[in-house]
Amino acid sequence: MKTNIVFFLIFTVVQCAYGQSKYDTVLRARAMASRGETTEAAALISSVIAPGASFNLYLERGEIYLRGSMIREARADFLAAEGLMPGTGLYGLAICAAAEGNGSEAARYMEAHLKSPYKKSEPEILLDSSFASVSSSPEWRALWKKEWYRGFERMKWETEHYLKAGRTEMASETFSSLAAEYPGMPVTEYCGALIAIARSAYSEAVKSLEPLTAKADAPAAWLIALAEAQAGNRNYQAAASVYTRLITSEYPDASLFLKRGETRARAGDTKAAIEDFQKFLGFYPDDFRALSLLGKTFAEEGAIYEALPYLNENIEKHPGESKAFSLRGDAWFAGRTWDKAAEDYTMSLDLDPENPAVNLNLALSLINSGKPEDACHFLRKARDLGEKSAAQYLAKYCLK
Repeated sequence: MKTNIVFFLIFTVVQCAYGQSKYDTVLRARAMASRGETTEAAALISSVIAPGASFNLYLERGEIYLRGSMIREARADFLAAEGLMPGTGLYGLAICAAAEGNGSEAARYMEAHLKSPYKKSEPEILLDSSFASVSSSPEWRALWKKEWYRGFERMKWETEHYLKAGRTEMASETFSSLAAEYPGMPVTEYCGALIAIARSAYSEAVKSLEPLTAKADAPAAWLIALAEAQAGNRNYQAAASVYTRLITSEYPDASLFLKRGETRARAGDTKAAIEDFQKFLGFYPDDFRALSLLGKTFAEEGAIYEALPYLNENIEKHPGESKAFSLRGDAWFAGRTWDKAAEDYTMSLDLDPENPAVNLNLALSLINSGKPEDACHFLRKARDLGEKSAAQYLAKYCLK
């Protein structure tokens, strides 16, 4: 009996490790494909398909093959996915047909896709440039003369579109129609929560989204909205937990680690935040936001020399970003290394001279390095740009 328990524990650990490795492999392959390394990305996915195939892995590799214009290989993977889970490979097969200029076959696969539970939204399909070559074919035109979507689906897309464009009032008008025609539906509650988030009514959004996301199969978009609402409500641990749920479910988006890291940092869990930022950088080592967050988090903990490698790398890879210089300036400022702080703030202002906080910090760096007369210009600029605390330093050092 004891032997069986030990074997079970070992098997569980191995399976979990393999699952995590598979998830990491998918995220890494996606990152490689985004950099144009399609051959390497496809080979990486292949390394985990052999021991345990799943339709998701075939879909991932099929998408990568499409990026590399490897239509024959992509079709084989979408067919394999379709064989494992009917309906999942149809959209990819439609793209493959379109890539070969076969309008009738593309329309046939697309029609089957639109009848499946995996159908994409109408805007997503019509804006997909993959179908440009067949969009004028009679079969494709005939396909879109049919009505494939319900009114509530269209209103949802409109609401999301207007919010993305920053047109909250237009989104609210569309939502009012949605709520009047489809009251109480989950999609209506979700859109209402999006409106609440746009208006910073985060508690209201959380109240709507929590019951919607209680089930294990809740859409990822709803969970991401809940995490955003929790963070807006300053409940950072709860937001981090939502991102953890998405990561545990192996939702294929590496930015979840970056978002979870931000919420963990705000919750005071610096160690876990740093681990998340480093995890993301493992996939996207040149990412400006990740390098900035990691360097800033170390610096805020007083670990200046741990922060500097990331801040230096950020400047090397993004020399045109004013924030890259101001963040390193902040690290030097925290370490009371005034001359170096002043150098970085000066570089930052060369790129963005209208930043009030950087003008003030440059002035304070100059004052602390024994050059108060050089600080007055930047103090006045900071004050004129709305930095109220500059006034006290102007009174002390610049009014004679």
